Amino acid sequence: MALADMSGDATARLDGLTSWHADWTGLRVLVLGLDPVGFSVVDTLAELGSDVLVIDDAAPEDLARLVPVIGARLESGPLDAVPDAANQFAPEVVVATDAFAPSHPILAWAEQTGAAVWGDAELAWRVRDKVARETGEPAEWLVVSGSAGKSTTIALTATMLVADGRRAAPCGAGGVPILDAVRDPQGFDALVVELSEGQLRHLAAAGAPGAPVPRASACLGAADDADHSALGLVYRNSVTACVYNRTDAATMRMVEEADVTEGARAIGVGLDTPGPSDVGVVDGILADRAFVENRRTSAAEIATIEQLAERGLAEPHLVFDVLAAAALARAAGAELAGVARGIDAFRR
Repeated sequence: MALADMSGDATARLDGLTSWHADWTGLRVLVLGLDPVGFSVVDTLAELGSDVLVIDDAAPEDLARLVPVIGARLESGPLDAVPDAANQFAPEVVVATDAFAPSHPILAWAEQTGAAVWGDAELAWRVRDKVARETGEPAEWLVVSGSAGKSTTIALTATMLVADGRRAAPCGAGGVPILDAVRDPQGFDALVVELSEGQLRHLAAAGAPGAPVPRASACLGAADDADHSALGLVYRNSVTACVYNRTDAATMRMVEEADVTEGARAIGVGLDTPGPSDVGVVDGILADRAFVENRRTSAAEIATIEQLAERGLAEPHLVFDVLAAAALARAAGAELAGVARGIDAFRR
């Protein structure tokens, strides 16, 4: 079995790869899976000058043709065991798409050889400074997980932030790959990132060099058959707010057990009357009691159910998505007027 050289110097090198402008040249990276996310990983690393091998048992022809063009290599074949090509390559890093569970034989082999195992979200976080904001800082991240409603919520949140004057975009699972958004030359002030259970399982540990530190996070709900431990990782390192479904005991436990940045607040979302630090509904009015000056005695109007009905958003699950998006946007500093304009502008 070939072994990756993970000496102290090699580990220090990986720990230092936390910028697009770091030296990624020649880093041996094995990428598992050539779906659109996998290709975004390959394309990013090739652009950075890394030595990239991607393996897939059924790579789409259009993506497979592009791999050698961008300077990477593709090996096709079964993935139920460690391919000889992977052994010979001796990767320093293995990047797994979300279809590969941590227990997969190739990932178990990677850990045995001393190779680091990342997901696409960790790589995206490490190189997020490719296109900086006007302040010189990279885009903030707002991250969303859950068993349902994610795509609508991230789209709503991004629309609200744009209406508030930010450059924002939704990305992640089921949509634009995070790495494509990070490398978009126009740049963004905020990325609203949907993370699947598979992506969450591959996040770096809290405090690790590649661990995302989101401005705010949300788990919209957890089905009984979902991986609750994975979904709860969405809250890790959150800075400002952890948005949860207050009618879902599982998400409440996730927030209680989350390893967050000191000062992060728990923000409850529900379709009933909100308490302090919640958003909810009172007499047909979507109300914010989380981001007002006096949360104990006052609330602010976000929108009305009647207004949502005019935009096809009055179904209960969509009202919930609007409330969750409003909580995320407010946690990112959006004004109520911007949130309201975003609701007006949103199209499903």
